[in-house]
Amino acid sequence: MCTDFLIQAADGTWVNGRSMEFGTDLHTQVYIRAPNVTDVLQGLDDETMELTPTYGFVGTSSFRTSICTDGLNTAGLSTGALWLPGSQYQEPKLFHSSKNVLCGFFVNWMLAHCASTDDVRHALENDEIRVIGDKWLDKVSPLHFPVHDANGNSIVIEFLEGKAVISDNPVAVLTNRPTFPWQLDNLRNYVNLSPWDTDSIMLGDLKAENTGHGTGLAGLPGNATPPSRFVRTTYLKQFALQAKTAADAQSQAFHLLNAVDIPLGTVRTKTTPSILNPEGVEYDYTQWAVVKDITNRIFNIRMYSSPLAWSIDLKNLDFSALNGQQIPVPQEQVALPLLK
Repeated sequence: MCTDFLIQAADGTWVNGRSMEFGTDLHTQVYIRAPNVTDVLQGLDDETMELTPTYGFVGTSSFRTSICTDGLNTAGLSTGALWLPGSQYQEPKLFHSSKNVLCGFFVNWMLAHCASTDDVRHALENDEIRVIGDKWLDKVSPLHFPVHDANGNSIVIEFLEGKAVISDNPVAVLTNRPTFPWQLDNLRNYVNLSPWDTDSIMLGDLKAENTGHGTGLAGLPGNATPPSRFVRTTYLKQFALQAKTAADAQSQAFHLLNAVDIPLGTVRTKTTPSILNPEGVEYDYTQWAVVKDITNRIFNIRMYSSPLAWSIDLKNLDFSALNGQQIPVPQEQVALPLLK
């Protein structure tokens, strides 16, 4: 389960926030890929794919492989992979294997080759690439993909019945199941919500007053399900005062992510006990969150064990020296000393 959104500051800065919820530790690290260098990406179950990026990018890896689940490139394209059960990928091109993109590497491919949502749309609509399943991810990781660019454009890509379905994203929010059009339609059930406190009302001779601030949001769903997180993020994003600067927008994005944060243990699923999981319980929780300043090419990440965020400025990054490296994110320090 994940949540993704896009906001804009008054100074024009576009900022993308995204949380990663998963039941298995992804062992996420920061992954760096340089432009114009051909590499062979290594996935799970010996799956590989050759990639020569046009753009350098920074992202989040999984299981210390080349599988990138989220990222930002030097052209200002931001994208990630979110869980969508029921996804069915495209059939491969039989005689043009170089046009086949493994689903697990689709985020890598977009970050490597696309500068805008139009670039992504053109590649899929003109059959320049096909996103296909692989031996492992096709079975256990059905995915859909939010894509944002430096001009504030936002689309959603879903693979349904073997076809790429591309939707404009008018609210710039995405979570998980059901599919994106259903999530948009569901927003109509909450048009009564308001950032304004409700007024008192006379009930006979009784003056009934509200119980405190926030009564305009009474009925806002607060559970961890994808529909609830979609509604909650869309309306809170809509009602929040617009941030003034890029720094303000990054801070606001983290606050919006706090509203969908899942503490470890609050969401549980019974599974078959195994050597790796003798308890037979899977805990879905927020493993990390990223806030990406698309306009200024800044990638921020914080991990579950620490509220501190760590930042990478893509404009000043030595991609050549760091190509292919995976950088652990510090998690030991919860706070910085105010006085020394």
